[in-house]
Amino acid sequence: MRRLLACALGAVVALSACTGTDPDPSVTASPVGDIDLITVGQSETLAPSLTYDTGLDYPQEQASVLWNGEGAPLEDGQPLLLDLYGESLTDATPVVNTFDGLPQSFVLTEESLGEALYETLVDLNVGARVLTVSPGDGSADQPPVAIVMDVRSEAAVGDQVAAPERMPSVTMDADGAPMLEIAEDAPTVTDLQVATLIRGVGPQVTQTSRVLLNYSAFYYTDGENDEDGEWAAGDLFRSSWGTDQEPLTVDMDAGQAVQGLTQGILDQTEGSRVEIVVPGSMGYPSRGTMVVVVDILDVWNSEE
Repeated sequence: MRRLLACALGAVVALSACTGTDPDPSVTASPVGDIDLITVGQSETLAPSLTYDTGLDYPQEQASVLWNGEGAPLEDGQPLLLDLYGESLTDATPVVNTFDGLPQSFVLTEESLGEALYETLVDLNVGARVLTVSPGDGSADQPPVAIVMDVRSEAAVGDQVAAPERMPSVTMDADGAPMLEIAEDAPTVTDLQVATLIRGVGPQVTQTSRVLLNYSAFYYTDGENDEDGEWAAGDLFRSSWGTDQEPLTVDMDAGQAVQGLTQGILDQTEGSRVEIVVPGSMGYPSRGTMVVVVDILDVWNSEE
């Protein structure tokens, strides 16, 4: 299930979807801070930097659009992929950082994000950057927190590439999920086949990368077994698309994903869409050959 941003970061983040306790009135008030006094820059890593005076009080939830994106408009209820970097405004302690790793998955709803952040994001596009301030509850356990959020794409972003005629035809449905059409005279597959449908410009997948991807897996031929019953060529049997699912994380050197998938995305780049025809010997022998359409959302290489 998609995470709730308002509560996902635990006690350090108290966005409007969570209810904190009232500050202790006996504590001497600190000077009042404001989101406009926080400067966002670039650090020595992939994460942004935050510059501000520590120890100020932030009496209310605030959000500021640092820039809008040039990608697709965000829509209510859609899956949402965010890179997050946050610090305690009391002592500058980092509380979350996905920039130096993989982004996190949410849903664009008030329930998931809280009213203030939802209202800010719903009018923006993929690629936007937003700064938020949460006031906390006045205690040491829940200090005021500033978080920078980058809206990442949940689909491939890059240049279209013509697929070889021998590969099954891939189209996208109204929600952006892949659909597959397999010719009746499709040839028997004995070796792994890979085609890049969209070529991204991000980091390259290596044998030690950690990769975040959306995928849909289809049957290549008609078949049946005791577990799945009967199916027809082109039927979907597994997918990470949709608000009730999350993108798949693959550690390339862990040996946990099927061999055909890891070999198929090796050397591909972040932002790419890849079609992989996987023979049963490199996937699921009982299901025979399958076709996997993969959108590579993020590639994390530790040497970066």
